[in-house]
Amino acid sequence: MKAGKLILISTILIITWFFAVCYSAKIAETSSLTASGASPDAIAIRVVPNPDHYSPLRWYKKNIKIQGSPQSLVIDGYEAVRDGRTVYVNAANISNNNFFTNIYIISYNQEAENKTIDVFSQLLSHWEFNTNILLSQDKDNVRADTKRLADLAEIKIALDNYGKTHNGDFPALTVGSYVVGKSISVWPSWSATLGKELGITLPIDPVNKLGTCLGYDDTTCWNQTTQKFAGVPPNSRVYIYTYDGTKKSYNVCGLMESSYLTTLEQGACISL
Repeated sequence: MKAGKLILISTILIITWFFAVCYSAKIAETSSLTASGASPDAIAIRVVPNPDHYSPLRWYKKNIKIQGSPQSLVIDGYEAVRDGRTVYVNAANISNNNFFTNIYIISYNQEAENKTIDVFSQLLSHWEFNTNILLSQDKDNVRADTKRLADLAEIKIALDNYGKTHNGDFPALTVGSYVVGKSISVWPSWSATLGKELGITLPIDPVNKLGTCLGYDDTTCWNQTTQKFAGVPPNSRVYIYTYDGTKKSYNVCGLMESSYLTTLEQGACISL
């Protein structure tokens, strides 16, 4: 975007707390435009920490009091929703090798001029996150892990709601899965047993593939003849649910692609 093609607008940039935002040169260029006689319109950006790693739709439903009919979008490879004049993006922020997710909110004022609305659309089209990540593959991995964290948050909400109506217990998967008390997002039990018991359509991993397991089924790593599971091989990308009957507790985790998420508390599977 060249400055000469943009309407001169006053842009309000609100940054909450101390979370750094990496804007592309195009957005920074637009944000700095001011001139005498500028339009009274404004485009505002706000950044809100998202420690629970909610999807933009989940965050919207939880935090916006007056809700409309949000539509799904993708902004720079990240999930987003739009409700009228406002867009909500769930994107990662990598700072000092730490992985955060924020909700980035961008909106424009009511009765805005058509040129302002056009600028808003251009901002959405050119918005870039993670400009401090130099390799394309690393950024793709961060995007995928952001989606994984949002999916895991949805699964945990469904499990916790289940526990509230089942005396604090969770799906034991005593039948209907290859391994008692376990389900993996590539197994039929993920949807047919676990998802059915929770009453939701469970999300699946963005890649959703197990690594190589010779002598076992290529998709499930299950040997129907011996009735044995090979275990989760290296280079797998799946979600894993495990039930602990002794403690009446569960773990649900994902096999992450970026190097920033390494513990179960961060959502990463560490013991397979």
